Amino acid sequence: MSKANNPLAETRAIETRNEFGLSNTEAINIFEVLKYNANVSIIKMSIESGLYGLFIKKGEVQAILININTSAGRQYFTAAHEYYHLKYNINLNGKQKHLEKEADTFASYLLMPLEALNYHLKKRLTKKNKNKIDVSDCLYLENYFKISHQALILRLKLDNHIKNKEYQNLKDINITKAAKRYGYSTELYSKVKNDADIIVESDYAELAEEALEKNKISESRYNEYLIEGGYGYLVFGDEDDFHNIIFDDVYNEHKDILDELA
Repeated sequence: MSKANNPLAETRAIETRNEFGLSNTEAINIFEVLKYNANVSIIKMSIESGLYGLFIKKGEVQAILININTSAGRQYFTAAHEYYHLKYNINLNGKQKHLEKEADTFASYLLMPLEALNYHLKKRLTKKNKNKIDVSDCLYLENYFKISHQALILRLKLDNHIKNKEYQNLKDINITKAAKRYGYSTELYSKVKNDADIIVESDYAELAEEALEKNKISESRYNEYLIEGGYGYLVFGDEDDFHNIIFDDVYNEHKDILDELA
């Protein structure tokens, strides 16, 4: 076990990976993992309040809302963070600092377990025949695990791979410029450009369609399922209208948090 601030959350991250049949050294696509392994829909949409994301659970429907106006690294981390709340803090009411820290630790170790970090860092340094971590190594690990620069260097510090001075030096680097210099995409570090106002990643619509075709549900119930599962724009035929419906629903359910951050 590492010297994580929240060892319980780290343990839960390892257990979650085991539940999903994932090894402790492989990188993951958190959106696909949550969709196929946890039956969680991912809804990406613009939230002007600055909220990174939140989870929604209504009956059997589980969804994580991601603010699309953020970097890819932030979106991946937010998905893992909110899944912790969805799984362990379902009755969360408002922001509780200790639970937010737990969720951050969980997200970090779900995306990049200690064993994975140690293995790939050692492999990288051995291949390069060096023993000191520099920005090129950070970029390699960040892009392999799909994790932000800040999240990575904090883990390197917590797991005793770098000292505080090295941490500060790496923190002061303009990582977007460094990514360009070393030939990496900047999508992980910069706001993601999207043509659509709302993106839904879920197999919910497919399941509803199959049920309708087999006459297991009526067309009206089919439409209800689509709306509950985040596919209301297929019913209403207008993404802008659906965007407003979803956001109003989310706002009403989480008004205190959204008002606080607005």
